[in-house]
Amino acid sequence: MKTFEIMTMVGCIIFLLCFSIVFPDGDIHAAGDKYPIKVEIIDKSQARYDTPENTYAAMISSLIKKDLEWYYVTSTVKFAEWEQEQFQQANIAPTRMFDMVNVLDEIFITNKVHYKDGVLLIIKTYKQDGATFIGPSALVKEQGKWKFTNKYADDEELHQYLDYIKPEEIISSAVKIHPDRWNLNWYNWIKEHMEEKEWIRHFTERVSILCMMANLKDNQGKPYSVKEIVPETILLNYLLPPQPWRFNSEEKIALIVKSKENRYLKERKGFKEWHHTNKLLKKYKSPVMLVKFNKFKAMETLPEMSPGKEYEVTISGELKNGKRFKGTTKIIITGWNAKHRWKWNHPDWLNSEKDIDNWWNKENDFEDWWKKTIKKHERQNNRKEKGNYSGG
Repeated sequence: MKTFEIMTMVGCIIFLLCFSIVFPDGDIHAAGDKYPIKVEIIDKSQARYDTPENTYAAMISSLIKKDLEWYYVTSTVKFAEWEQEQFQQANIAPTRMFDMVNVLDEIFITNKVHYKDGVLLIIKTYKQDGATFIGPSALVKEQGKWKFTNKYADDEELHQYLDYIKPEEIISSAVKIHPDRWNLNWYNWIKEHMEEKEWIRHFTERVSILCMMANLKDNQGKPYSVKEIVPETILLNYLLPPQPWRFNSEEKIALIVKSKENRYLKERKGFKEWHHTNKLLKKYKSPVMLVKFNKFKAMETLPEMSPGKEYEVTISGELKNGKRFKGTTKIIITGWNAKHRWKWNHPDWLNSEKDIDNWWNKENDFEDWWKKTIKKHERQNNRKEKGNYSGG
């Protein structure tokens, strides 16, 4: 840690925020091409420096792959020379930077801010121990490429972007997701054919999963009501916001069981039966918050999926008092069910796991449209079969 003693306090904080995390394998991506963007490691051959985001991915990847030469390519000439000089004066090997990474942590670019003659990437890091780091990384263009710089390290304006949340400050939440088995073939087929048919895109945009949150409490056991959650801050896997509930001309992000929101829930066909049989609602006396997430986009937030494998899903957000909350649950990725016999050209196979039969997907316009779509394709298939028979 002597390396940091030779830096200014602001430079030290930014240095820690930039270099203390590692990401799962993959490409840099964002839900819906908007921030936040989850950063994931790449190979050196994939490195590009045409955007600040791509340079950030290259820099982190160079540390993970322990490639010091590559790492210095991501910095301006002056910054690289300065760093090497600092290590030399401290008699510390530059390779010590490799020890600062942790493969289990997750990092996101939450925003990009134009600053003087460069840009700031606002970085949020979620540590495995529950801590959250927030801070800026500065980049400028050098010879047409985006590179890291320390030229703004002493600017007090950067303090506004700094934040650190200790693990004990995170409010925990019980989380349940339905369905908790997501079909990989369903996802892959939609991804492959989404651009071919308008009805496939429409289905993909509307079918959703249900998420329940309850039993919020801090590390001392102090309870918090789900009514304190700010719905607009809720994210699945730190990327995906909820899909709004629609009630005639009104939209709501979240509904709460055992509250004034019940008037909306009573309008949902099948809700009463679900309410009476749901084990989570019986387990907790406090109100339960219900939100929906687009199923296809929720699957996009997972790393490379394999049938039979279990994945952890994180639900996070903020309370009205500014405190953060987080809860996790697990889902299983499945392949085809042995009983699956739908024809590929029949739209109802997309509903093979009865997604739209769940009460939270029973919006009249969607349900009616889906029934008409199925009947339309049944008529088309019948005509094709008759034509094939006559031709035979």
